[in-house]
Order: sequence, then structure tokens, then C-alpha cells
Amino acid sequence: MATCNKPQLWQQAGQVWSVLDDLSVNDPAAYRTLMEKQMKEGAEFLAAPELHAGLSAAVLEPKKFMLYINVCCWKRVPAPPDPSSCIKKDLIQVISSSSAEPQKPEYQLEVKMDPAGVPRSVELVVELPKVRSVSECQLSVSEDDVLLDVEDVYHLLLEFPKTVNEDTASAIFNKKKRQLLLKVDILVNEKHLIGTDQK
Repeated sequence: MATCNKPQLWQQAGQVWSVLDDLSVNDPAAYRTLMEKQMKEGAEFLAAPELHAGLSAAVLEPKKFMLYINVCCWKRVPAPPDPSSCIKKDLIQVISSSSAEPQKPEYQLEVKMDPAGVPRSVELVVELPKVRSVSECQLSVSEDDVLLDVEDVYHLLLEFPKTVNEDTASAIFNKKKRQLLLKVDILVNEKHLIGTDQK
């Protein structure tokens, strides 16, 4: 850490005041011009930062909140010799935004057979690493398709390979694996049942 030599500092200050005294006596106009210049530069240096722009962004993870950034100009920060040399690409990266398109999650869709090889149910496993609670999920099942929505995060619309009985649908969310498991029975054809009974 640098130390301050007080005697030397006072000596330098005395020399400066001596020069200023001589200037005020021998050339009052030059002395006045110098003082005005120093006062003006001092006022600019001590001025508050000037606001040029304001930015806002919605951060969704790990907790929702609004981020505000003020872009200011301040005389105390010297300008670079070449402004273009300080420009960096991708200086600001978008973390998350409420206007961002939701992603299509990874999934596995499988038709389950009985021992006789007859399709009985459909199982869907969806990977949801960004979901912490089942309350964030909106699930809709019809006899033809399934729709899963997690606001601003995930969107999945799938057609079932077989017509299903939507009343039998059940879903479980595994918090540890961050997976959603959907099970639904395939709609059995009544004619097929009658033919099976006759056999």
C-alpha cells in the first residue's frame, strides 16, 4: 500500500500556490481564465449521472421478479479512446421473458398390450425439469389427444395412437424426477367385446 509523504505534499502544494500568486499579479486576465476553466471542469466532474435509457426484463427463475437497469452517462468515467473497441457482441443476454415461446418437452408415448397382444392402455411420460409443482401444469385429455401447458415454459400437444377413454385418465407428477406420468385406457370396441364373448 502506498504511503503519503506529508512534507513533500505540502512542498508541492506551496509551489502550486506560489505559481498561482505570481500569475494573479503578473497576468490577472490569464489567472481569471484559468480559474473559470477549473470551476467549470469541477462542476462537470461533480455533476450527477445523466440518465440515457431504462431497460426492464421479467426473470422467471428461480423466482419471478422484474429486473430494471438504468443506462447512464457520468463525467467521472472517461470515454475510451476508440468507443467501437469497447463494444462487445451479446453483452446483454436474455435470461427469460414472459413473451418467450414455450418449449416442447421431451416425452415418451407407449401403447401397453395385454398378454394376448391386445392394446389396452396408453402411457405418456413427459420430462419437466423446470417444473416444481403439479399446480404449474394444465393438462387436458380427450379421446383423440392430450394437451399439456406450463405457462411460458412448456407446450405439448400429442395425438393418441389409439382412441382412448378420457374418463379413465390419471396423471402423477414425480417431484424427484420432475416427470409427469399419464395413463389412460384405450376405448374398447363393443363389437370386438361381443365377438370375444361368443368365442
